[in-house]
Amino acid sequence: MHLQKNIKTFAKEPDLLERISERAYREALSLPEEVTEEYEFLARGEYNENFFFIHPKNGKRYVLRVNHGSQMHLKKQISYEAHALSLLEKSGRVPKVYYVDEKGEKGILLMDFLEGRALRYETDLSVAGQILADIHSTEYAREKDLGELRLLSPENPLYAMLSESASLLRSYELSPFMEEEIYNRTHTLWKKGVDLERKYAKTLSSKDFCIINTELNSGNFLIRNEEKILEEKPEADISSYLIDWEKPLYAHFAQDLGHFLAPTTSFWKTDCILHEKDRVQFFHAYKTALAGRRSFSGIEVQTELFILFNCIRGLSWCAYAYAEYLKGRDIQNEDTFRKIKAYLTDPFLSSVEELFRESQIKSYWN
Repeated sequence: MHLQKNIKTFAKEPDLLERISERAYREALSLPEEVTEEYEFLARGEYNENFFFIHPKNGKRYVLRVNHGSQMHLKKQISYEAHALSLLEKSGRVPKVYYVDEKGEKGILLMDFLEGRALRYETDLSVAGQILADIHSTEYAREKDLGELRLLSPENPLYAMLSESASLLRSYELSPFMEEEIYNRTHTLWKKGVDLERKYAKTLSSKDFCIINTELNSGNFLIRNEEKILEEKPEADISSYLIDWEKPLYAHFAQDLGHFLAPTTSFWKTDCILHEKDRVQFFHAYKTALAGRRSFSGIEVQTELFILFNCIRGLSWCAYAYAEYLKGRDIQNEDTFRKIKAYLTDPFLSSVEELFRESQIKSYWN
């Protein structure tokens, strides 16, 4: 029965039947020599698919993550992700890794299944602030991490984001599916970013670097105890988590905060755009949870700068992904495609352009 179930689950990837039968895989979780557990589909992203199963001996659930590519153009994408998770295990906010294997075209990762629901911006901003404070205060001595999986660290985070965005926009520009209005408007925002980078890149300090996730959409949070209010219970809500560590960096803390608060992030899964009162609530929770562990400079000011750069990067990726979807790609996600089209048209695109016009960045540093 279990074999038929697994054949059906892995119908598009039959090689996984052999991978889950290998001795090293079985021994990593003390699974029986013969495959008796049944695998079920869990979730699909742009570059990864996730399956889960129940351990036949201990009754716990685990996740099998299968990698199909790398946004960061890494040769060992799934191993890089596993390394980041191992570094952050002591934070209590990420799944524990048990096994990783890069053999063949698909990398696989075996990790804990964590309970929880997606973050709700209306109720969970304080919990998100606590989670990110725990992540950002986790110590990482990058200078001692000399292996090939050492976390990448951009010397100039703003320039790195612009460079990535330029590559994405260039790919879109050269695509037969390029639409002139979309390209012109996104490229105009990119040029505004170039001006901002020239003015403010030197204000950023490597002393404010930490391990960051870089992709903080609501679906990557697993929330369990949303009734915990920071003012009532200052201790960290250790039962909520941050998953999907596909693109971790050792970089500026505000890149994460900017990504979390940017409209290009909050609108992705929920159609929500955060306002000033929401940001105030989030910053209060983040700074309270961070106190005594890390001291970052100009949290609100630097976060606003990164909100703008995350918008540039997000829209550039959407333009690139739009063309990729039209020409056909390995993993098709219709919800993602619909959202991408919404980002590249009004009223959303106009709202981002307005955000740049209303930015208070200049007044902060003058």
